[in-house]
Amino acid sequence: MKILLINPPVFNDIGHVLAHTPPLSLMYLAGYIEREGYSDIKVIDADILRLTWQDLEALLIKEKPDIVGITGPSFVLPALIKTAQLARKILPNCTIVTGGFGSTQEPEKVLRVDNQSVNFVVMGEGEITFLELIRRLESGFGKFNDIDGLAFLDKNNNLIVTRPRSYIKDLNSLPWPAYHLLKPDFSEYGGMHACYKEMSRPTGILIASRGCPHRCAFCSLGSKMYRYRSPKDIVDEMEFYKSKFGVKSIQIYDDEFIGLSPAQNNWIKEICSEIIKRDLHKDLAFLVQGRCSSYVESETLKKMREANFAWIWWGVESGSQKVLNSIKKDIQVENVIKDFALTKQANIKSMMFIMVGFPGETPIDIKLTANLIKKVKPDQVRIHILSPYPGSELRKYFEENNLLETSDYYKFDSRNNVIHHTNEMTSEEIKRYFRMLVFRFENGYWYFVKFWLKSLKSVDGWKKLLKRIKMAIDYFWNWLKLNFNQ
Repeated sequence: MKILLINPPVFNDIGHVLAHTPPLSLMYLAGYIEREGYSDIKVIDADILRLTWQDLEALLIKEKPDIVGITGPSFVLPALIKTAQLARKILPNCTIVTGGFGSTQEPEKVLRVDNQSVNFVVMGEGEITFLELIRRLESGFGKFNDIDGLAFLDKNNNLIVTRPRSYIKDLNSLPWPAYHLLKPDFSEYGGMHACYKEMSRPTGILIASRGCPHRCAFCSLGSKMYRYRSPKDIVDEMEFYKSKFGVKSIQIYDDEFIGLSPAQNNWIKEICSEIIKRDLHKDLAFLVQGRCSSYVESETLKKMREANFAWIWWGVESGSQKVLNSIKKDIQVENVIKDFALTKQANIKSMMFIMVGFPGETPIDIKLTANLIKKVKPDQVRIHILSPYPGSELRKYFEENNLLETSDYYKFDSRNNVIHHTNEMTSEEIKRYFRMLVFRFENGYWYFVKFWLKSLKSVDGWKKLLKRIKMAIDYFWNWLKLNFNQ
């Protein structure tokens, strides 16, 4: 049984490579399948390899796999479907399976796409479901209703969705991501998009836990059961990346590495102690994501800093308690202020993530968000436009109230396009407030001064100078209006 797992070449559609880190989900899947006896398996990151559709076609002809597995979030669903269609054209008798958040949230759409190229959708955590599917296909027994976590069309073209797959509770039972099965080599990956002097490259990525127990209305991630690996297994993997790939920093991809509970704090401190015991803190720096809550404590943060945790990215979303409550974020503004202060005291740098465009959000709420940013003074701010992905509570709300303005998945990029309006603001107003916050807190005034000075050094810069000055004046004016009118 020859298996080919593909991260689709979305760059063909959007003009640039989407991710600059290895596809961990496919590598976890490959490692698990390989351990269970299926050695003829490869992972192809067609995006980072910049494979054109013609290149991918040639690859499929050359490999002739029995099973093609494709994954991706909702944003890349068009490229995922194109990949499946191409595989079906080249390999009419192969089994095509898709997975990931995009397929999980809209299995029927994927299964009923032109010519029904996809045979199965693996929903949720895929390791056990995919293994059982492979074994069933290998056996020749044509019934699949008893495999949990699977969606497919039966002989009468009816959608069948089996029982949800139970979460894998013992994460230590999973093998590490199978880098040896990945093409290209690890050295081809640039690491995280942002550049931080504390996080030297090459940067490795790691998952220490799975799941988030919270209920944010904008979230489309499926796993709600929080589970974590043993500190020893986590640090063993860190040490492996250092010795095997020479990484100098590691980004831990957990949804919420800190801020969930006192038990999590103890787990974090055990990880830190293990890092320090092996002297890895002298060679590796770490970046994690966190949740502002009453559980964030000084002792844990100081231990993290001792172990060379350099950055925490905090999902704050809004400075308005009204908005935070309406999106079911389950955090308090006072905890945001406290946690950023504690993090600063521990000498760990903080990134604050903000979103604009929530239902019920008004200019007054935008002003509260700006006030919070000014009060907290995070080391960096990253502003996003709300993207109501399929599977989220807000997506359902926008659909039911006819507030979506496009169904183009590639518009759901959260930095360039507003794909909805609300009862309080038009899409243009949402975008204007987004740009104002970016102008004020991401770029800063000096950014534009330096940008204009640089513009004067080129003919194109002179041509666009008046337009850029007008844009800056417009931002300044709207920013002043926002401050004066509230």
